Amino acid sequence: MVLNFLIADAVQNHMLAELIGDMKKFLSEYDTIVFHKELYRSFFLYTLSILRGKLANLLRRFSTLPQEDFEDKVIECCGVWFNKSSHFQHHYSLVHNKRPQQAISLCELKMAVTKIALLERRVCDYLVAGEIANCEMILYLRQILKKIDTTLEFSEQF
Repeated sequence: MVLNFLIADAVQNHMLAELIGDMKKFLSEYDTIVFHKELYRSFFLYTLSILRGKLANLLRRFSTLPQEDFEDKVIECCGVWFNKSSHFQHHYSLVHNKRPQQAISLCELKMAVTKIALLERRVCDYLVAGEIANCEMILYLRQILKKIDTTLEFSEQF
């Protein structure tokens, strides 16, 4: 029985360490990840808003700080405000789901989307199975949320 507890504790610590490592890497590469946000504005707004929601859920789960800072953000696209990601997803698929006209490196774009998806998957896994948290995890969650919020707010201005 004690052995099972030790194994479960080791697994939780390993999951936490992997999450923290991925968050550190994401933070260090954030500028290159959102490099194409102006060319693919609505696509990046959609992708980042989904990641932001999952990060906020994880922070709500493990933090006792006030919740107001992490409420869902409203997304503006084409002069219309969307407060649900499903409505924005529907709008995106109808209006913007076309081949981009800009000539950029698709490899760079795919790499950026892959990095966002990897962090999103890690956060989803931790939402399902993670049971422990530490100050370092909370700190990185807040830093990533702040960067994403800044990106989303800056994009709303233009």
